[in-house]
Amino acid sequence: MRMYTDPRGEAYKQLIDLAIRNSECFVLGEKMPVDMAECRCIKVLEALEPYLMKTIVIENGNMDEVIRIRNSYNSHAFYTAGTYYFYRCCEGSGNLLKQLANRFSDWVYPNLPEDLCFLKDGGGDYLYSVVHEDMYGLEVSEEEAIDLMNRMTGLFLKIEAHKDLNRLLDDAIKHQTDKLYISGYRLTELPERIRELTELRELEIFEQDLYRLPEGLFDLSKLEHLRILTADLESIPASIARLKNLRQLSIHCASSNRPTPGYRVKPKEEIGINHIPPEIGELEQLEQLTIQYTSIHELPLELAKLENLQVLDIGMCLIKKKPDFLKGMKQLRYINVSQDLFGELIESE
Repeated sequence: MRMYTDPRGEAYKQLIDLAIRNSECFVLGEKMPVDMAECRCIKVLEALEPYLMKTIVIENGNMDEVIRIRNSYNSHAFYTAGTYYFYRCCEGSGNLLKQLANRFSDWVYPNLPEDLCFLKDGGGDYLYSVVHEDMYGLEVSEEEAIDLMNRMTGLFLKIEAHKDLNRLLDDAIKHQTDKLYISGYRLTELPERIRELTELRELEIFEQDLYRLPEGLFDLSKLEHLRILTADLESIPASIARLKNLRQLSIHCASSNRPTPGYRVKPKEEIGINHIPPEIGELEQLEQLTIQYTSIHELPLELAKLENLQVLDIGMCLIKKKPDFLKGMKQLRYINVSQDLFGELIESE
């Protein structure tokens, strides 16, 4: 079962205890050349050394060996060259794992060795993490997953029952997930109860028929990444200004997650979004603004207030000329304000 996000805090500790009981060993890796004199994870390796069972080294460029090892252990742990450490599962090693990190995504170089994975007796993952790919999973049945979620607040697993949106939101709210992906529910509007996801930091919505955004969405004060894909969107509400921690905003119209025979994309001139609200200038943390395929015909001057903005991608719109005020935004690394897909990379001086 895949996890929507990696458990943190008490849920992480409970999951470590569970994995220690159900696994033979766990694996940690150093997957890039390191200077051990400078590597901050060396003290972690020293602390874990009493539980070390064996070490495997895969030389850089030897993909045949990577594939052989991965197939041999049937584990997500082995996907590139590096040094892999196998540790015995027991109370002592489990206690160290709980002391050294607060969640599975903490297991990343240079602070810690990478990608904590637990292997079952005879091979195969019981619990895996691939931090750079944001992949976390637990090898349990649907029934076991539901039972575990009932017992562990903060463990949010992807189950078949989540094909029902209300069940998905029930569990997302119960476990206060910080990441959520919504797609395939044929929504025209998001439920107002989205505001109850108070810990949400990343939200992606791919719903072809979604046409308007509820006020409850803008109550998510911790939201940092918001990505919306739909065929058409009525507008970007002025309430967007309430998302003070937003760093990335991406809106892609002309998107379909269930195209049917004869499906046609609306002309840009008919897309609901025809302007960017000036309130966008209040998003002081915004680093990336992407809005694709709209009837937007001009940019608000308030964009110049976004001192942290590095990527401005307003492509496939109705703007005929890039506004002059963008020249004063020296921090921009990439600009696309055009009627097509292509922008320009700003070379640093």
